[in-house]
Amino acid sequence: MKNFRIIIFLVFTAAHLLHPQSELEKDFDILKYTLELDLYDNYLPPYPHSFNGNLEIQFKALDDLNQIKLNASSFSIMIDKIEGDDVSFKHTSDTLFINFSKTVKANSIKRFKIYYSHNDIVDGAFFVKDGMLFTNNAPQGARKWIPCFDHPSDKALFELKAKTPSDVLLGSNGLLVDSVKIADTIYYNWKTDYPLSTYLIVISSKKNYKMDELNWQSLDGRIIPVRFYWNEGENQSALNHIKNITPEMMKYFSELLCDYPFEKNGYATLNELFIFGGMENQTLISLCPNCWDEELIAHEFSHQWFGNMITLKTWADVWLNEGFATFAEGLWIEHRFGEKAYKEYMKIQAERFFQSENKFPIFNPDWRKKIPDIRTLYNGEIIYAKASSVLHMLRYVLGDSAFFTALKSYTNDKSLQYDNISTEEFIAKFMNYTGRDLGWFFNQWLAGTYYPVYKNYYTITQNESEYLVDLIFIQENKENIYYRMPFEFKVLFEDGSSVKETVFNEVNNQNFQFNYKKKPIKIYFDPDENILLKEMYVEELENVIIDN
Repeated sequence: MKNFRIIIFLVFTAAHLLHPQSELEKDFDILKYTLELDLYDNYLPPYPHSFNGNLEIQFKALDDLNQIKLNASSFSIMIDKIEGDDVSFKHTSDTLFINFSKTVKANSIKRFKIYYSHNDIVDGAFFVKDGMLFTNNAPQGARKWIPCFDHPSDKALFELKAKTPSDVLLGSNGLLVDSVKIADTIYYNWKTDYPLSTYLIVISSKKNYKMDELNWQSLDGRIIPVRFYWNEGENQSALNHIKNITPEMMKYFSELLCDYPFEKNGYATLNELFIFGGMENQTLISLCPNCWDEELIAHEFSHQWFGNMITLKTWADVWLNEGFATFAEGLWIEHRFGEKAYKEYMKIQAERFFQSENKFPIFNPDWRKKIPDIRTLYNGEIIYAKASSVLHMLRYVLGDSAFFTALKSYTNDKSLQYDNISTEEFIAKFMNYTGRDLGWFFNQWLAGTYYPVYKNYYTITQNESEYLVDLIFIQENKENIYYRMPFEFKVLFEDGSSVKETVFNEVNNQNFQFNYKKKPIKIYFDPDENILLKEMYVEELENVIIDN
């Protein structure tokens, strides 16, 4: 998701980040949702929000059980009946309790069908206006229009059958299996063969919607359709630009990461009721009206890997979605416009974080139990900008070869593809891919609230025929964390030449000494600004060279 708008102080030990807490406990796994909706009247005046639907749920029992609990908004949804073997139900306090009179044995697979209706109310997830109907589920909106297990860790297959007027174009996840027109009605059937989390389920539709399509051949030879749904009057030049660069973008990220992981790619511009810049719904990205912006498209498209194929395990891990997608914008800029443009983009991200008024850690394990308000969860300065800056610094720490090899290993990891990952598991994976202890790095940058404040100094003195450069590293931070980092500095010599050196600064008041045959005249700390998140003050102390 791209959010252009828009406290907890916690300090963790490395052990905390490297040893995951217990995840959500459940005794069933939903395998597939098959949803059938009658949306015909929603596209006609007075454009009601009400509809009737039925939902078949196929699930696997993980333990012997007599009940499962689903999320279903008591405000939005009315449950009419449930069909199944010896099933009863109770719907109260946003929870649908489904009771089985006979124990469902562990490892058995069961089905039941829920018949329900959506009330004619505005609920912030199911949107209807003037012939347009769309959904936006992140982070917990699916429960407002679909009874479901609305948690990102439960990924399931999804199939949608929808009835609309014949002049409505309707897009959803996966591929269009069929669309049958009978008189003034179309029956759509969309189906995905890849599991998805409920927050990534989508409907984007409109009377007289415009739609363009192109086909792209993946690295392994699959033909991937790409659909562009758009509104009359939008900037055709911007839209055509996106259509023209889409094959290059799909090729670039497929080569950088792994081959495009889904059966379709798609984009749909919505209306003013959509309050975000974009939302990465699996295979059909939502965009704000007329928002055919290249960086926004790169952000949302990269989510197909970072968030959709490999999905956050809990909302505490949201930075793995948004930090990576924001960083991927920078990588696309680097690919298109070069290193200088990439660095300028990353400086902007760092500055966004510096300007934030309310700072908190990127990783907040308390969000596993209770997610914060949406402005905090999708905080642009922390979860997007700071997290992307941290990934940039990880690239610096590892070096390009090791970093991009690890990134490719991450997205090609069969144990992660189409599954979920926690922050702790991500750290362990990257340590395994690189063979490096990175606990210190992730601990300080994910659990820390601020950044290092360097007050360094140096001296240059002559010792017989050599010159001694003496460096002292000091941090005066706003929190009880000393930020350890490899630190590059540049030595400028009297003859105009220079040399770069790297030290590993890990304790306060740390001293490093270097000897040179030529006369140094100036020291530049972090000359390439690789450590994006820092304040730095440098003093030349007793910088006097005495000639013998």
